[in-house]
Amino acid sequence: MSGPGDDGGGDGPPRDASLTSVFSALAANTTIAIAKGVAAALTGSAALFAETLHTVADAGNEVFLYIAIRRSERPPDASHPLGYGPERWYWALLAAVGMFVVGGAVSIWEGVNAIFHPHELEAFWVGVVVLVIAIVLDGISRTIAVRELRGRATKAGLPLRQFLAESKDPTVTTVYLEDTIDVIGASLALTALILHKVTGLEIFDPIATLVIGGLLTYVAIKLTGRNRELLTNQSVAESNIDRLRERLVAQPGIEAVHEIEAVHLGPASIMAAAEVEVRDGMTARDVAITLEIVRTTMCSTVPSITRLYLTPVVRGEERPD
Repeated sequence: MSGPGDDGGGDGPPRDASLTSVFSALAANTTIAIAKGVAAALTGSAALFAETLHTVADAGNEVFLYIAIRRSERPPDASHPLGYGPERWYWALLAAVGMFVVGGAVSIWEGVNAIFHPHELEAFWVGVVVLVIAIVLDGISRTIAVRELRGRATKAGLPLRQFLAESKDPTVTTVYLEDTIDVIGASLALTALILHKVTGLEIFDPIATLVIGGLLTYVAIKLTGRNRELLTNQSVAESNIDRLRERLVAQPGIEAVHEIEAVHLGPASIMAAAEVEVRDGMTARDVAITLEIVRTTMCSTVPSITRLYLTPVVRGEERPD
């Protein structure tokens, strides 16, 4: 069963690729944050200051995402028998909250403040050079994230846009969205800087700041909602439930499949429970052996299913509502 539940999490290359995206974004954002901070102080640009806060928030988010990857990879133990997969969503949720508070809310406040207390534009070329470098570095980081996302989308058999909407791994998705907003934000700040210089009007700077803050707030709210749903036992997509049903019916000894419930335990880990109708005339021992074979086969052929519980029912048996 391919799809969002099997989007490249777990051990091996996908995990390494996630870390590569996170590390490249962290290196780029740390360098850019320092440069933007210096440029903001020299130019007095509110948009540059908002971009500095934005980039600082992004750098902090990459630290959260690194922790998310490492902690979610721990194997199940006595205290967490279902594993540590939700750790990735928890730390990604904190990253989204940080983006909202540090990047979005503070940027909007700075934009409003700049409308009533505009700053003189100084060191124009310093701001231009820093923003151009920021656009290039963020573009490189975004390219790395897009390449990883395309690989995972191809593996899942989904278009990139659909994969972004359905993926249960927040790490590379968050990096991609951050870098996209970084490029847009730096471009807006650069445009505002140039318009301020050419026209002498100060209004472009706070407008760009407000737009940057609004974009960050929107993305942060979307990411917060996605991680909240996953932390509260979001069910597997109906299309994947249908594929699971088809695979179960195709197994020897299974006549039909009734109720199926499946939830995400992690970015690439699913727990499913199903009521299966077994063939007539089977003894209790035959049923037990059949279900064990089906369970083992399904878990070995569908890597995303890490736990599968099968309840046998006979034809026409009434099930509780």
